[in-house]
Amino acid sequence: LSMREAPAEAQARAATALSEPAKAVGLRLTRRNAGELSYKPRLQFPFLVMLWHNLNGEQMTVTFASNETGGTRVTISGAVAKANRPLAADSEYWSEALR
Repeated sequence: LSMREAPAEAQARAATALSEPAKAVGLRLTRRNAGELSYKPRLQFPFLVMLWHNLNGEQMTVTFASNETGGTRVTISGAVAKANRPLAADSEYWSEALR
């Protein structure tokens, strides 16, 4: 995906814009680093369900890098539960949130 803002601005806007889409695929923002947002499974009851999602490697990383036009190249990678894969694999789903 591409955004017109500089990487720092794009990251700040994406942290807010991606909260609901990430929640829909079972993830929540857990860490913000320079140029990267990290998502892990949502806190939920029973705790064993959340543990199962963690053990299955469900997570998402969003990285922000400058592109040649002065904007930002956004890369989303990770893994989600099988039931959420069709939604998570849809690039329009993520780009719509970042518009």
